[in-house]
Amino acid sequence: MSKRQFLSGAGATASGLTLSNCSGDSTDKYDALIVGGGNAGLPTAIFLAERGKKVVILEAAPVIGGTLFLSSGQMAAAGTKLQKSKGITEDSAQSHYDDVMKISNGTANPELLKLATFNAADTFDWLTDNGFKTKEEHPVTGTTHEPYSSARYAWGTEGGMSILNLLEDQLKPHIASGLVSVRVNSEVTELMQDSSGSIIGAVTKNEQGKIVKYFADNTVLTSGGYASNPKMFEELEGAPDYSDCSYPYSQGQGIVLGTKVGGYVRNGEHHLPLFGAILASDEYPAPLVAMARHFPPDRQPWEILVDKNGKRFLQEDIPSHDAYENALLQCPEESCWWVFDSNIYKQAPSLVRGGFGGPITEEDVEDAFNDGWHNFFKAKTLTELAEKAQISKRGLLKTVEAYNIGQGTGEDALGRTHMPLPITEGPFYAVKTQSWLLTGFAGLAVDEKLRVIRQDGSNIKGLYAAGELLGTTVTSGGAYCGGMLVTPALTFGRLLGQKLIEFDI
Repeated sequence: MSKRQFLSGAGATASGLTLSNCSGDSTDKYDALIVGGGNAGLPTAIFLAERGKKVVILEAAPVIGGTLFLSSGQMAAAGTKLQKSKGITEDSAQSHYDDVMKISNGTANPELLKLATFNAADTFDWLTDNGFKTKEEHPVTGTTHEPYSSARYAWGTEGGMSILNLLEDQLKPHIASGLVSVRVNSEVTELMQDSSGSIIGAVTKNEQGKIVKYFADNTVLTSGGYASNPKMFEELEGAPDYSDCSYPYSQGQGIVLGTKVGGYVRNGEHHLPLFGAILASDEYPAPLVAMARHFPPDRQPWEILVDKNGKRFLQEDIPSHDAYENALLQCPEESCWWVFDSNIYKQAPSLVRGGFGGPITEEDVEDAFNDGWHNFFKAKTLTELAEKAQISKRGLLKTVEAYNIGQGTGEDALGRTHMPLPITEGPFYAVKTQSWLLTGFAGLAVDEKLRVIRQDGSNIKGLYAAGELLGTTVTSGGAYCGGMLVTPALTFGRLLGQKLIEFDI
């Protein structure tokens, strides 16, 4: 199911649950109110219901699931039953923690990372015990992000839908029993506080604009991030939101709600772009239509990479996602161009692969160059190519000349060793790639018990938060660590439901 297609299924879920719209005043009081029915919110509800607590999920979208509709279902956990079944017996939660700290250069939150990694195996085993299937060759050390020291990285066979289907199945009996209610098309606009500042419930607005209030002893914000809110993204991370490929309901409403009652946002300074997006236009944020195959273990580079000044900025055959991402961060406007000639185009494996819009064939790529699709450029000379692609002519000519000399001698200025061909024969080609993202690095601040906190460290009574709302940084640092978004969200939701949400006896 694509980003937009899920909207057509209002009121129904992947496994057939029928959900209710918010249509009238709520007079019931709940043990817990959950704002957002996704990665973190659904397990919170499931495990609260297992404790016999009465829960309501308030979801702004017409269906539950959140970013699981777009996720590849990447999980990471150490000491799992799956690992042991594959003969991997030496891995540990401490090793997992240490790997993330190493990859992130110590920028992840120590307390929350420990909470995530030391409880991840129980979460993963709970999923697999209840039918979660991973790809046959998994777990692995890594594919789309920096590798771990042990094979603990596993993807669902159907991406995020593998997880969502399971969560819905686990939710069914609790909805049937009346312990869990789900209200879709219910945007939470305000949190209610008593005279002491404790959170006592939430105010919602339905599609018809009707205001409905819900009262609860505890409120959990799991409403996702802000990656589809360009204004908030730039305010929090100090960089434009170039791509339009994240969940449309990731509008940052949880940040608005949490900060209005005294919470604060942290970690926006750890902004880091993903590499390789080919976007539909330069009217940002723009849809992602294809990807450049940039990871050397997957496909060694034949082309060179240049910034808008025509300068190379990266050893193109370095086998590190993190190196690519941090190099792109230094490029003007987080953009760059792959440059090559006709010989490379004919002989090299395809540079372009499909994006969220579906597969891309070799014929599609040929059409893109010949018909002048946006971000695909073809010209008889390098000077003309620079003009079309809006790259510095002088810079590009100088860079190509230097690269060709290095290719001939085998001594590249940036240390590159894979240089099959020079760039000499017209026509010449360029493909512009742009940074992209699915999540944000900033998030609402919480303590080690996932209680929303003020800047002085005190917690706001009755208010918790989990999932993407906390920001990528807390469990991945200023980097991208495989499986460290989905797994912590599920884990934190499970822990909130099992024990972290406290009730008066």
